[in-house]
Amino acid sequence: MFKFEKEQKVWDFNGTKLGGQPGEYPTVLAASIFYNKHEAVLDDKTGKINKPMAEALWNRCQTLSDATGIPHMIQILAEYPEAFESYISWFDSIDNKTAFLMDSSVPKALAHACKYVTDVGLAHRAIYNSINGSIAQENIDALKNSDVDAAIVLAFNPADPSVAGREKVLVEGGVAGQKMGMIPIAEECGITRPILDTAATPLGLGSGSAYREILACKAIHGFPTGGAYHNMTVAWTWLRRWKGTHKTPSLLAEGYKGNDVLLEQMSKHYLGGIEGIKQAAWSAPDIGCNMIASTLGADLIMYGPIENVEAMITAQAYTDITVLEAMRPLGIDVKAESHPIFKLI
Repeated sequence: MFKFEKEQKVWDFNGTKLGGQPGEYPTVLAASIFYNKHEAVLDDKTGKINKPMAEALWNRCQTLSDATGIPHMIQILAEYPEAFESYISWFDSIDNKTAFLMDSSVPKALAHACKYVTDVGLAHRAIYNSINGSIAQENIDALKNSDVDAAIVLAFNPADPSVAGREKVLVEGGVAGQKMGMIPIAEECGITRPILDTAATPLGLGSGSAYREILACKAIHGFPTGGAYHNMTVAWTWLRRWKGTHKTPSLLAEGYKGNDVLLEQMSKHYLGGIEGIKQAAWSAPDIGCNMIASTLGADLIMYGPIENVEAMITAQAYTDITVLEAMRPLGIDVKAESHPIFKLI
């Protein structure tokens, strides 16, 4: 565990504190909802959703956050302007306090979301995701003209995934023709609450540097830092083949064919038989990758599909307790009113 010499900034999102020295505040989790092929989405263009399902999922996150002391944000994904309006309006109707991330692969939709949250008075809760090397002028202008003051600032450098390369993108730019670094662009856009994303990259393509960059971001800039480290497992070809897909047979399952004794015994420990075994093999790195980041000081973990909350939050609570206990001998103690060490010990 590490105590940083540089002053560590803390951003306040309606009472949810993000940042600080490791151990001072519980790690904030962000759950993705309305992602591609999500069962809660009935029409991804208009934003029509299964409201009881979506609300039940978010309520479960809140229930677990209350029980463990690990706070939650929600990450809303949309590809169409109308869908963004629908999703954000729905979320505000069931939760008028929690911050939400706005994420999209379509620049026009994300630009529209900035205007929408400003028009309806929700910009103070919105987090733009993300300012990166490919940000379009349309989106820079949209941020400048909005009241959004928080954004994910991405340290992605496809040409140089080293820590030095990631820092160059943040400070100097040079990616996709950008003449400015991502942090200066954020400042130009009126972002006063930047959250640095170390840019999770696949195994074999700089995954280790994505973790080391956590230390660099906090030590050099002092801003809250984190990332979507589960993307490393999603991009791990071997793991996908090991678990199997609808189109590709599971390599793991091959090892159980004709071995009924093994399957019978293992099924006593993994509910659902072979499907439960495959899911466990996937979930271990999918959740565990985030614990590495937390141990290194990450403040925000964007853990992917909201349905992963059960496994994610128990693992996060465990990690936050151990990090705090490790930091106390270094003179750091919890500043938050709610923390897993108060709730679960």
